[in-house]
Amino acid sequence: MAASSVDARRCALTLALVLACASAGHGARVGPRVCTTTLPRTARVLAAVNAIPIIEEIVDLASNDYVNKAVRMLQAMEKQRTQLQGIPRKEAGRAYEAVWDASVRTSRYAITLNIYQRLQAEPGLIALDDAKIDTVLLACERQADGLLAERVMRESGESAERYNRVIRARTKQLEITDAVRLYRELQQRKWKLETGTINLMMQICFAIKQVDYSLKLFQAMDALGIAADERTFAIAIRSAAAGKGVKGPRSATEIGSGWVLALRLLNAMRSKEKAQGMPQVKGGPLVPSAYCFTAVIRSLCAAGEADKATSVLGQMVKAERAPDASLYAVVMRACALRGRYDDAMRLLEQMKAAGLAVDQSHIAALLLACERRGDGDARSALQVLQMMPDFGLQPTTLTFNMAMGSCAKRGDIEQAEQLLAQMDSAPEDARPNIVTLNTMLDTYKRADKWEACLEFLLKMESERQVQPDVVSVNTAIKACKDNGQFELALQLFEGMAGRGLEPDSVSFTEIIAACGRAGEWARAIAVFRAAEASADGVNTFVWNALVGAAVACDKSVEALETIKEMRSSGIAPDIVTFTTVMTMLSKKEEWEAVLFVAEELEATGLQLSRPLVNQVQRAGQALLGKERREASV
Repeated sequence: MAASSVDARRCALTLALVLACASAGHGARVGPRVCTTTLPRTARVLAAVNAIPIIEEIVDLASNDYVNKAVRMLQAMEKQRTQLQGIPRKEAGRAYEAVWDASVRTSRYAITLNIYQRLQAEPGLIALDDAKIDTVLLACERQADGLLAERVMRESGESAERYNRVIRARTKQLEITDAVRLYRELQQRKWKLETGTINLMMQICFAIKQVDYSLKLFQAMDALGIAADERTFAIAIRSAAAGKGVKGPRSATEIGSGWVLALRLLNAMRSKEKAQGMPQVKGGPLVPSAYCFTAVIRSLCAAGEADKATSVLGQMVKAERAPDASLYAVVMRACALRGRYDDAMRLLEQMKAAGLAVDQSHIAALLLACERRGDGDARSALQVLQMMPDFGLQPTTLTFNMAMGSCAKRGDIEQAEQLLAQMDSAPEDARPNIVTLNTMLDTYKRADKWEACLEFLLKMESERQVQPDVVSVNTAIKACKDNGQFELALQLFEGMAGRGLEPDSVSFTEIIAACGRAGEWARAIAVFRAAEASADGVNTFVWNALVGAAVACDKSVEALETIKEMRSSGIAPDIVTFTTVMTMLSKKEEWEAVLFVAEELEATGLQLSRPLVNQVQRAGQALLGKERREASV
């Protein structure tokens, strides 16, 4: 407001003050801020005069959205009103109205609610019409004040829209029981939930890890006739993707969960026709957001569905929802886990074409694909390392180790030794570590070079000054065992304590198997008893090794007794246990024992593999032939 207008208002109030003093028969000296009269009425009028600049400044600040300053001045005005009670309600109301409007414009809903509480203490300060009540309910929703929202609705009148706001406020406050109560009231009045209300309830259920309830709300939308928008589908897709494994619908009225449902939801929101069991799509077919595509793709990758993930990624690109580099890394890793090196490389080329930066995670995915590809693809792994500088990257210890993993899988000693030599001369962040050296040991083992394996184990300590760990010694034990070097394997096992190492289940498994190959049943039993006394105890693998040792030592009775002892210890025999014994018994043509073991296997709930079924059939035919021969005699 202009200064002349303020002055005019002050002059008018000052004149009123003079007339009041004259009519009361008192003399008064009136100035801008000084009055010698002692009349309470005079003081109130003077307070009103002095408050005019404050009120005008509050209005000016609020109109320019300086809300915090306006609120501070409003508090100062309230303090003056409390002390002198001379500011007219109409003038104070103007200030409150201005700050109210500014708080709504700037979404400062906490201030809106504070003003509402003040208006409750002094009714009539400003008019609370339906529009302002709706604003209060909006503020309650944004501030998650469900209790106040419900009280305001009860006092000012109910409607479908107001019920929805109160339900959202209660839900945000995690007052789910009250939200459900209000929802039932809404149904009794035959009013509908809004899509936004369902969305919020689904989102809260997802946030508190109640994804099943989130999906049930989504499914209920179809029966309630509520259309789903893009946000609804986004929350439903994320809830479905959070489901563990693949869960199909348990009945015709259910839609299931997991990646299957996530993919169905993605297709449903793009379909021109309403999908069965799904709500109507609001506004017709929708183009899924990048968020929706990403959730589905990550769900597919987590389930190992690399082909489907790659297909959906292509759809995402076609829909112009640009995937980011991290999503490409996830899909490339899914391809890598299945040994799909060519697919992973194609995805890398797509990234380059899209102008996305390649980082170490993409290189790691390619190297993993090389390792998982057949018997290992050392050549491609080396090519990946060579292309890293093209992307501004340098090999690290991790990438070198992954490339060596491909060499180890093929038993390619020459390539592995070359990579190790490169690492020895590389910068600090690419130097060999214990994983590197263990991979080199594994390469010798897979190439059946047990002498080189033992020599490298000794060099780790003498030349590289690296203390071998349990994995190092286990690898050397296995190399000796696989090449018939039982005594050396036993020496390595017995020497673990001297290296400060505690044998683990792998150590015991390998040395028991070595004892079996050497026909040393008594030693196998002794090692097994040592395993029982160890800190980790024995597991299924150690038991199976003992069963295998009995088979290798041609002790069928002991093998069957071991299975019984295994079961009594609380560890259930697995398919490997039964296959080992049944194969031995079949070779010895002990057919009655074969059938006995088969019955034991079925009693555990395991399924007979095809080779085992053949062995059981042979046993049955052999016993039947034996009975016929005996009968003919």
